[in-house]
Amino acid sequence: VLLKSIEHANQLQQDATQATEDLATGQRTDVDNVLLATQKADTAFKLLLSVRNKVQQAVEEIKQIRV
Repeated sequence: VLLKSIEHANQLQQDATQATEDLATGQRTDVDNVLLATQKADTAFKLLLSVRNKVQQAVEEIKQIRV
């Protein structure tokens, strides 16, 4: 599930990059959709970063447990 989420976030980032490049070169004129693609990619990245931080915290807590 995590790998699938990473792949999806990567695809969103690639789409946003392509949309931005297309807008810069004049191949696109729909600024709203470019901004939307960029926001989707940013949100997906922030979500993955949050999940990574939580997993890291969990690992640190497990390390603290004495057996």
